[in-house]
Amino acid sequence: MPKDELLRVCVVGRGRVGRGLIAGLARTHDAGLTVSLAGARRMPRRMDVDVVVLAVPDGTIEAVAQRVLERVDGAPVLLHCAGALGVDAYGALPREFPKVAFGAMHPLVSFADPKRPPPLAGTCFAVAGPKRARLAAARIAKACGATPMGRGTEGVHGAAYHAAAALVANGAAGLAFVGVGLLRELGLSKKASERALGSLLRTVAHNVETIGVPAALTGPVMRGDQATVTRHRRALRRGTDPRKAYDALVPVIERCAAALQRKRK
Repeated sequence: MPKDELLRVCVVGRGRVGRGLIAGLARTHDAGLTVSLAGARRMPRRMDVDVVVLAVPDGTIEAVAQRVLERVDGAPVLLHCAGALGVDAYGALPREFPKVAFGAMHPLVSFADPKRPPPLAGTCFAVAGPKRARLAAARIAKACGATPMGRGTEGVHGAAYHAAAALVANGAAGLAFVGVGLLRELGLSKKASERALGSLLRTVAHNVETIGVPAALTGPVMRGDQATVTRHRRALRRGTDPRKAYDALVPVIERCAAALQRKRK
């Protein structure tokens, strides 16, 4: 889909994802792409658009899509933003509206605050659906500075993909919560602790993206330094969240370290 071809996009949903997409598209260099925002409960009576992005709760996708189709003429593209669901999220609608391109576009992004959405440049969007839907989703992704990923109608959408995203994003946030608590016990302020661990996570993200895994692994487990691991465990009180998290992750880190050693041989 060429960038000079007009593409009128409406994002339905004023929550974190919807506002995050609008913020990302506000910086687009795609002169042919226009974007508007509508609430899922207060959509215009008529929607003169080419693509509708449904940034709504997973369980409401089919119902909101039905309401959209009552307001849009022609054969638009519909894209939902649920990573755990594919085109099956639309229920019977694809059979009832065969000319409409039903697809999915999931930003692999952590949207935590609608007032302070993260930058989308450099991120990835998972796309799925028929070719016309994937092309529209890819153009929107590129307009945000993101890279579209996924092939074919099914793409990578589904429970396993969504679990990977949730595990990394929310696991990192959960570990940061534990780490901030430890640093505060050592006398740092909450803000200073968050700044310190946030900057650490940025370096981890850089390593994962540039040198990959398992090469991004560092630390005592990677070095085989059991004495340091023992001191870590003694410093963390038994039965506390930090100790539980540490003990739960060490076996995973050990397997990562083993993979790194095999790679280096």
